[in-house]
Amino acid sequence: MQDRELKLNSLSRYAKSSPLFILEEHGHCEVPAGCGGVVLRWRDPRAGVPFTLWSHTPGQARLWLDGAEPPSSRPVVGFGEHALALAVEGVDPAFMVLMFAAGDRPDQDRHVKRSAPELVRHTLTTADDGTWRYTFDEPRDDSWKLPGFDDSGWPPMVRNEERPPPEDPEKWDPAAYRITKLTGFGAVGLGVEGRGDRVWIRKEFTIPAPGGQEA
Repeated sequence: MQDRELKLNSLSRYAKSSPLFILEEHGHCEVPAGCGGVVLRWRDPRAGVPFTLWSHTPGQARLWLDGAEPPSSRPVVGFGEHALALAVEGVDPAFMVLMFAAGDRPDQDRHVKRSAPELVRHTLTTADDGTWRYTFDEPRDDSWKLPGFDDSGWPPMVRNEERPPPEDPEKWDPAAYRITKLTGFGAVGLGVEGRGDRVWIRKEFTIPAPGGQEA
């Protein structure tokens, strides 16, 4: 008899495990269960990867993934091609405009425990590689938020990790905390060249399917 088979007069049938699904245990003061509690979630690893989002921008920003705003900061993203889009306000081209990281980093997320490893691990970070593009001109429609949009006329973002000094050096600086965390993930600060205080940014990426299968 295998360990997972039902045994009479045992509690094995109540064990929280599955050969097909991953059980996540979220423990944090901000989950609905509160401090000391946990929230459990069953997730199908064949549906995609958890994509925890971290970012730093100088002002207000909106973010879209494949044309829709994610329902949370930890959406599950399917395998295949995707487009990340951001609209950022309060931009000063003299300073950093964006640092971003997203992906599955179980070694960095001590608030989530999993019953099994992911089928695929994928991380996306800002990089000075010419694939993060921007424009100061507001797009005419929402097509720029979707995969396949022709952004060849948009200039690439450039490395810029300068930031204005904090208003009060004596107070805790949440921006410095975010930047340190993002740097640890491998993200670099990106900026823009030109004039404008609003900027639209896009980046396309692909999450490979498990085993190299077609997504």
